[in-house]
Amino acid sequence: MIDDLLQTVDVLLCPTMGIAPLALNGLPLEEVITPEIGHDLLSFTSPFSLSGSPTISVPCGFSAEGLPLSLQIIGRHGEEGLVMQAGYAYEQATDWHKRRPPL
Repeated sequence: MIDDLLQTVDVLLCPTMGIAPLALNGLPLEEVITPEIGHDLLSFTSPFSLSGSPTISVPCGFSAEGLPLSLQIIGRHGEEGLVMQAGYAYEQATDWHKRRPPL
């Protein structure tokens, strides 16, 4: 099904994660990321990981809390070069990759 969808477009764009990044605030990872949150974190990447589709994630902004957000670019099997070109073109058109969150 994913292969069929990707035959009709050059690349597919979607968020990398289904929720904004979470601040750990000194807590252990397992206390912050419950199974439900883990599902939301992986909902946009899992289908493409399982299908073996080439992907790249590029910076695309910051959450209201100042944590980095990213855009996922997905391509057809064997089109890794096109995915990389799309990621590079996006970075050249924006300056998100030059910005850093406050520490």
